[in-house]
Amino acid sequence: MDERAAFREVDDSITALLVHLVRSLAALFSAFLVAHFVAEVADVPSDALVARGGLFAVLATVSIFFAEAVPIRKAVQVQRATIAAREEMLRREAARHQFAADLQDALEMADSEADGLEVVARAFEQVAGRPTELLLADSSRAHLRRAVVHAPDGVVPGCQVDTPWACPAVRRGQTLAFASTNALAACPHLRDRPTMTGDSSATCIPVTVLGTPTGVIHVLAREDQPVEQETVATLEALARQAGARIGVLRAIASTELQASTDPLTGLVNRRRLESEIRRLRETLSDYALILADLDEFKRLNDTYGHETGDRALRLFARVLERVTRDNDVACRYGGEEFVVVLPDARLQDAVAVVERARLELISLLANGDVPPFTASFGIAHSGYASQFDEVMRLADEALFAAKQAGRNRHVVAEPPAPVAAG
Repeated sequence: MDERAAFREVDDSITALLVHLVRSLAALFSAFLVAHFVAEVADVPSDALVARGGLFAVLATVSIFFAEAVPIRKAVQVQRATIAAREEMLRREAARHQFAADLQDALEMADSEADGLEVVARAFEQVAGRPTELLLADSSRAHLRRAVVHAPDGVVPGCQVDTPWACPAVRRGQTLAFASTNALAACPHLRDRPTMTGDSSATCIPVTVLGTPTGVIHVLAREDQPVEQETVATLEALARQAGARIGVLRAIASTELQASTDPLTGLVNRRRLESEIRRLRETLSDYALILADLDEFKRLNDTYGHETGDRALRLFARVLERVTRDNDVACRYGGEEFVVVLPDARLQDAVAVVERARLELISLLANGDVPPFTASFGIAHSGYASQFDEVMRLADEALFAAKQAGRNRHVVAEPPAPVAAG
C-alpha cells in the first residue's frame, strides 16, 4: 500500500467514527427525552428510567467506538509502516546522491589515470561488499588489464576475459546479471571459476571511455545471494563517472604527450628537455650530459633517401631508450642531434652509457633494415658550469673534437679553466 492510500484509509476510518459518534450522541439525547416522556405518562419517577436509557445509550456508543477503533488502529499501523518505508527510501536515495557527489569531487581532483583508479578502489570499499574488480583496456583498446581489485575475505573475482569485445557486457553496452554458473545463458568466463566455493552469480557493468566501451566492473556473488539492485545502481553510476573522468585524463595525457614528444622518434622534444633541466636546477641536482650526432647523416640521406634517413633516426632513438634508465631524459634536439641527460650521474656513468649505445647500435644495424652508420658523442657535466647553455657548449666542443678525431667515438669535455683574479 502506498502512502496516499494509507492516509486515505485513515481519513475514511476517522470520518466513519465521527459519524457514528454523532449518531450515538443523538441516540443518547433521544433516550433521555423518551425516558422523561414515559415517566410523565406513567406517573413514575423519571430518574430510574433516564438512568437505564442513558446506560443503554452509553453502552451502544462504547460498542460502536471499539468496533470502529480496530480498523483505525490497523490503518494507522499501515500508515506508519508506509511512512517508515518511505523515509528509508529517501534516506537511501540521499545516501546515493551524496555518494555520487563525493565521487564526482574525488574524481575531479584526480590529476592522472592512476589517481582516478585509486578513487575507484576507495569507492569499491564503500559500496561493494562483494568481490569486485575493474577490468580496463588502455588507449589501444586491445587488451583488458585488472586495474582495480576489491577482495573482501581474500576472494578475488578473477574474470579471465582478456579483450573488451570478448566480454558480453562490453559487447552489448549494458549491464548483465548472470544468476548462476550453471545457467544455460551464463557467461562462459563465469564457469569453472576457482575463486569461490559453490555456484556463483555475477553482475557485469560496462565502462565507457571517450565514447567507446573500454572496460567492465565485475561483481562476483554466491548463487543464493545475488547483488542487490540498489548496489547495481550505485555501481552503474560509478562506472559512468569513472569512465568519463578517465576519458578526460587520457585526452589530457595524450595532448601533453604530443606537445612534449618528437613525432618521428618518440623521444622527448627540446621543450620537454628544458623543462626537465629547470626541475633539476630547482632541486639542485647534478647531471651528466651527452650530445650525440649521427656521422655523415647528409650523405646517408642523399644516397638512400629521406625515408631511410628517418628510419636511421628512429633506430638511434631506440638505441638510446635501451641504454638509459627510467629517470634519464633522451631527447631529439634537432635534425640528427640527440641529447641525453643523466640525473645524479658522474662522467664515468655517461661514458658507460655511450659505450653501451655504440654496441647496441651495431647490434640493431645487423638486421639490415637500415644501411650501416655511426655516431659521435660529446660528454660534459653540470659541475662544470651553472647554466645549461654553458654545459651544452662544453659538450658541443667535445663532440666537435670527436668528429675531428675521425668520428665514431666519444670525447669528454675538459672543465673550464678558472678565471684568474684581477
